[in-house]
Amino acid sequence: MSNCYGRIPVILFVVVIAIMTGLSSCKTRHKAQVPVVKDEKNPDDKSAPDLQQLIYDNSFKVNSFSAKASVKTNIGDQSNSFNINLRVKTDSVIWISVSPLLGIEVARVMITRDSVKFMDRLNNKYSNSDFRFFNDLLNVNIDFEIIQGILTGNLFSYKKNKFNSVYIEDKYYILSTLSKRKLKRSLEDIDPNKPIVQDMWVSYQNYRITRLSVEDQRLQKSLLTDYSDHRQTEGGLFPFFSKTVVKAEKQVNIEIEYNKVTINSDPEFPFNIPSGYEKMR
Repeated sequence: MSNCYGRIPVILFVVVIAIMTGLSSCKTRHKAQVPVVKDEKNPDDKSAPDLQQLIYDNSFKVNSFSAKASVKTNIGDQSNSFNINLRVKTDSVIWISVSPLLGIEVARVMITRDSVKFMDRLNNKYSNSDFRFFNDLLNVNIDFEIIQGILTGNLFSYKKNKFNSVYIEDKYYILSTLSKRKLKRSLEDIDPNKPIVQDMWVSYQNYRITRLSVEDQRLQKSLLTDYSDHRQTEGGLFPFFSKTVVKAEKQVNIEIEYNKVTINSDPEFPFNIPSGYEKMR
């Protein structure tokens, strides 16, 4: 896949990383940050299904929305800053236009449930693929629901994992795919046989996700995404700022700051390939 990587413009690849694959990995658990298992007799206890329902009830729900955001990335020793225009039709289409700061469009991305399309306006090239391309290229398993969940800060399940337990840390619930009997082991030495662990930090106040972690210790990768600046919209609370740190072959730092979100804007999703554009191979 190294040849494929080289043919994708750097800025476009950064967008794919920043917007789509914040889940290559996640936060490594430390003994100093041991979550506390809730007392089963406490009436304020919430089971995993109960907490999932509360998260869903308070999630960002719209038919469609449009947004503008600034993105800053650091990948190894390379830094980039650019703007994106985002358009989403829930459960159907995600469309992204990429521009340098105060510049014209250099790339366009359109994602549907079964396709991922790119247009590289700098080099007059395009690609029409599916999620297998990214799963092979980035060694992750992503789909439309995951990308949509990352963009909106809504709940999703990585690899269809089941959430089994709820813990407490400071002022947050932690919804986890770990069972309670496996918690102690996860805080000790790395277990090469341990499955991928997904955790969601959930606010006591509004049941919105404030932190996302998906951990695969077998591959020695980690990702941590923090959501903040939740603002009320017609579709519910939306996180206007997110910061992601990915630790894999290289460390990747990503910041996305939205400056405008328009709800149910009935957006269009233009993606017409100009004549003369060459298909990426």
